[in-house]
Amino acid sequence: MRQVLFILIAVFVLAGCTQAPLENQHMPKRFEDQPIKRDVPSSFFTGSQLVPLENNLSITEIVGWFDDGSILYLEEQGESSTLYQYNLHTSESSPFLQLDGWIIDVQANADYSLFAVQQVTLNHETNLIIVDRDGDSRQIFQDYGEEYVVYWNPYKEDTFIMVAFLPDWEFETYVVTDTKVKELSLDNSYVQWISEKHVGYLKWEELEPSFQAPLYEVNVENSEERKWKESVIAYMSFPDTLSLTVTVDSVYELYSTYTFYDEQKPFREIEMPILNTYSEQWWIPFYTYDVHDRVFYYLRPKHSSDFFSYDEGFDLIAYYVDTDAEEKLATFDKHVPLRVSPSGGYLLIGDRFESVFDLSDGAIVSLLEE
Repeated sequence: MRQVLFILIAVFVLAGCTQAPLENQHMPKRFEDQPIKRDVPSSFFTGSQLVPLENNLSITEIVGWFDDGSILYLEEQGESSTLYQYNLHTSESSPFLQLDGWIIDVQANADYSLFAVQQVTLNHETNLIIVDRDGDSRQIFQDYGEEYVVYWNPYKEDTFIMVAFLPDWEFETYVVTDTKVKELSLDNSYVQWISEKHVGYLKWEELEPSFQAPLYEVNVENSEERKWKESVIAYMSFPDTLSLTVTVDSVYELYSTYTFYDEQKPFREIEMPILNTYSEQWWIPFYTYDVHDRVFYYLRPKHSSDFFSYDEGFDLIAYYVDTDAEEKLATFDKHVPLRVSPSGGYLLIGDRFESVFDLSDGAIVSLLEE
């Protein structure tokens, strides 16, 4: 379901660059000296107040958070799909949205008041449906494309960028509000909101392949754009004027630089070990951001290495942006997606978000029991 998002967030496809082999090198001293809080125990904690879902083979996956204590999970039965709301504390489950065909993606806006649901119908057409917290339809988009990606505006909760992919991976981009749809001309299908009226994107030069590209800022109301940064590998933004660029001095470096910007001014920096893919893809760790406490959670490899042979696990790191401090919370064998709860108390973890990590005590609970 989140395949497109994995491509956009976890791996940024570059125009063409092959890196030289990386030698294994352990973390800089500033990382090694950080105190270790806890590791995930070999068995899951018992006595947790979080209640796993009952074993149900029709459950496809957990799609994300609904509110602080509830998740949405997906069931497929025959030719219909149903999203259920499930309370992690009371184990109460109730239908949220049922559709004919298949639900292939669900994206909540910043305050979880609206959800963008992508549906493939029985006629193999793709629709994008915007529903509210009651599961009632607010907008339906049909015949715009064969697949959609949604980028919610965190500064204006009923507005989003809709990228509609056409045959042969051409795409069209629209700015959508609850009253109108306006086409927006962009050179890249991956965009990030910088402010209520501006988005940022990397402008790749097709005729001059490079692992970096200039970062542009675009006004979505009048399409005016300006160059913001010259050479950037990846760009991410968060719902509180904070954003992040990934840069590197050369392809031979062992660490890339993650620079945080507050209101587009440099604020903090951290170093990230590079896992070399030896391809046109640059490895980016899975991450999630708690806007309330301004904590950047991510999975960090223990050292720079070859992506395909690296097998030494990934540390779950909480980086506190305001204080420039970090904390190791756990170590996982695999590199898997993360998503923080609306209040910042829990993390969903796993390819199917099948586990939840309690940030208050380090307990991890498997939600989908085998």
